[in-house]
Amino acid sequence: MPPMSVNPSAPASEPLPTGWRVPASLLALALPIIASMCSRTAMNFVDFVMVSQLGTQAQAAILPAGILLFCVFGFGMGVLTAVNTFVSQALGRRDYGACGAFAWQGVHLSLAIALVVLPLWPLVPPFFAWVGHEPRVQAMEAAYVQIGLLSAAPTLASVALTNFFNGVHRPAVGLWSMILANLFNIAGNYVLIFGKLGAPAMGVAGAAWATLLASLLQALILLGWMLRPAMAQAFHTCRAWRLDAARFLAILRVGLPAGFQSVTDIVSFTIFTLLLVGRFSTEQLAANNIVFKLLEVSFMPAVGLGTALTAAVGKAVGYGRPDYARLLTRWAAGFCVLYMGLIGTIYLLGRGELAALFNDDPEVIAWTSRLLICCAVFQVFDALGITHISALRGVGDNRWPAMLSLTLAPTLFLGGGYLMAVMLPQWGAVGPWIAATLYISIIGLSMWARWCWGPWERIDLFASPLAAPAAATA
Repeated sequence: MPPMSVNPSAPASEPLPTGWRVPASLLALALPIIASMCSRTAMNFVDFVMVSQLGTQAQAAILPAGILLFCVFGFGMGVLTAVNTFVSQALGRRDYGACGAFAWQGVHLSLAIALVVLPLWPLVPPFFAWVGHEPRVQAMEAAYVQIGLLSAAPTLASVALTNFFNGVHRPAVGLWSMILANLFNIAGNYVLIFGKLGAPAMGVAGAAWATLLASLLQALILLGWMLRPAMAQAFHTCRAWRLDAARFLAILRVGLPAGFQSVTDIVSFTIFTLLLVGRFSTEQLAANNIVFKLLEVSFMPAVGLGTALTAAVGKAVGYGRPDYARLLTRWAAGFCVLYMGLIGTIYLLGRGELAALFNDDPEVIAWTSRLLICCAVFQVFDALGITHISALRGVGDNRWPAMLSLTLAPTLFLGGGYLMAVMLPQWGAVGPWIAATLYISIIGLSMWARWCWGPWERIDLFASPLAAPAAATA
């Protein structure tokens, strides 16, 4: 590992917040990240709404295409969470030059992942032909995904750079870049989908091109901000752009388990929807989709807080204060449990009214109400899982959570859901959702136990020449 590059102008010691300033500092870090994640969700929603104006076929095409792209990009996004881990720990160690160096290695890694993704281009049309949608829908799905694959480099580079800004506790930069990209995406959709201002009407393909250009704009904004003189002086961002094999491999080693865990979750819930819930009636599938939309209200803010917790825990560990990392995690867990528990109560008590907001079919409302009972049950456990997975990422303990997900997702979640669907078909979609509830609850309790009694305090990401984490004993 290259020598530390301590900022000579930094104070000899940087006191950590105490008392009420602890939760206040955590929330100050988290709120811009939560807003940024909501903004990213809004971009997908805007694409769906604007494309829906083209008709049922276009509406049917954009959802599967978007899900497939998310599955492809989800792995890279998970891997790049390690940028936040290394940057925040380097910040706590006052190794400010390493912060900029790890940011650049994240960019290099994002470009490498994009190159791996591009060969999927010719496989996209055969894939949708195998799925068996209508020929016109297939053509739109394939066009959206193929253009979307071109956006892999700017999309993943934006993820890496956003993780850098989160790691150095400047999350507002990521928020504003996301807002500007969203505004550009809306304008681009209007012009390219419907053929305005002299542009050809490109339909679904136009939405994909607008998203690509918006992703490129966001990456350029983040890169430009990182290269500003103030940032360059503080974190050596103009000098650390070269490929650094040791740091590149360190991010890859720590991030790979998180990438596998991320793609496991995405693929598992996709299979759950298409094959397990999809085997029942259209009304139950519609209810399932409504539930997933409602769940975004509960878990998206928690994930945003978790991202902030990763940065805060990383800084505390780099500072040499694992006790402070535990304090931050207790506060974050308290916030998440309180918020998601409240949302769960609303799901339970107002499930019929919530379902009626999305659909007026009595059967859809009835099934949505039943599924929301399951969601209400696992809210607190999901809060524990999100919080403590995020804390473990802050210290670089990604391998054990990934192994647990890779083990339980195909067995308990999908296998158990299949058994419930086959053995108790009269329960309908509720059967698979009971398996999902058990899976989420066990994951949450296991992550909490790992944090409380696990060996994460023995991990030192900066110990070896490759900055690799010490092996944690399971």
